[in-house]
Amino acid sequence: MKRRSFLLSSVSVLSGCFDRPWYEENPQQKAFLEGLQTLAKPALASNNPLKIEDAVKRSLALAAQTGGFADWQAVLRTIEGNEQKMAISLEIGPQVSLYAFNDWTLAMAGALAEFFSTRSRDSAPPGLSEAAVAALKTFRLGERVSVSGRMGGIAGSGLFDLSTLFGKSDADNRQFLQVPRFVARIDGLAAAKKK
Repeated sequence: MKRRSFLLSSVSVLSGCFDRPWYEENPQQKAFLEGLQTLAKPALASNNPLKIEDAVKRSLALAAQTGGFADWQAVLRTIEGNEQKMAISLEIGPQVSLYAFNDWTLAMAGALAEFFSTRSRDSAPPGLSEAAVAALKTFRLGERVSVSGRMGGIAGSGLFDLSTLFGKSDADNRQFLQVPRFVARIDGLAAAKKK
């Protein structure tokens, strides 16, 4: 009897070892996270501020190159503010998160700043679509969700980023490589399908 129970418990423990983590279910998401890790580990291990700064720039380029994404698995970590001024944080991998917000005051200020810039005159969209805001009302914090959207600038996201003028410190770059947080537009949220 003891052998049988030991054998069954061993099999159940081992079967759990072969499950894939939730953030590896989508191939595009898995490739993005592996790319971030490939850039961050050698740079942090080198302890060289120039390599760290280069890894941050390449990580941001990787996010820009990723562009649109669909059916990424995430955990809803925070919802702050109200329906007009909302910010959310979604964990898409170990210590990697997406950040989106709808702050119309920042969006208008950002649109005004873009008006005087030499870049394109198209104003950036809000960080959360109306469908995403409606879906957020049905979720709880810590719940797994399926998310679709686009990496990159949203209305107001670059308004107060003085690092474009003055650069970031070595500590800021290290922090980003250890716990990256990317701005993204969230177009759709749905309950995650458990496999």
